[in-house]
Amino acid sequence: MNPLDCHLAAVRAALLISAAALVGCGARTSAVQGVVLLDGKPLPNASVRFVPQGSGRDATGHTDASGGFSMSTLQPGDGVVAGDYKVVISPPIGTPDPKVYASSEEAMAAAAKAPPPKASSFPQQYTRPNQTPLKQTVPVSGRVTFDLKSK
Repeated sequence: MNPLDCHLAAVRAALLISAAALVGCGARTSAVQGVVLLDGKPLPNASVRFVPQGSGRDATGHTDASGGFSMSTLQPGDGVVAGDYKVVISPPIGTPDPKVYASSEEAMAAAAKAPPPKASSFPQQYTRPNQTPLKQTVPVSGRVTFDLKSK
């Protein structure tokens, strides 16, 4: 076998191994759905993130008006790759101002007159992977519930 044939064979082998690894990773997701509560009440408009403990991809979700969420890794609603995760929950985002302004100057003037935002009472320990006490193993059986405590 000449050197060029050896090189091509090595490249083909590497491509086949890479393709097999990619197919294997994408095929092992499990549906994960649940609800986020804060002091026993639904937490709407919050972000939910599963951070893998080891190698893997983050999975994300967003709570609806009733605190319900569905996790996604690569495509909306595709689930989460099997493994152990830390669960990070970020506070709800404020509701956007629905009013349409005639100019950017008018919008800036309205923003300047708006009251300052309230200090967040959202418990910060849930917002960082190195501090959150929340953990989840995937696959799960049934819906998961994360009941956050503000104090």
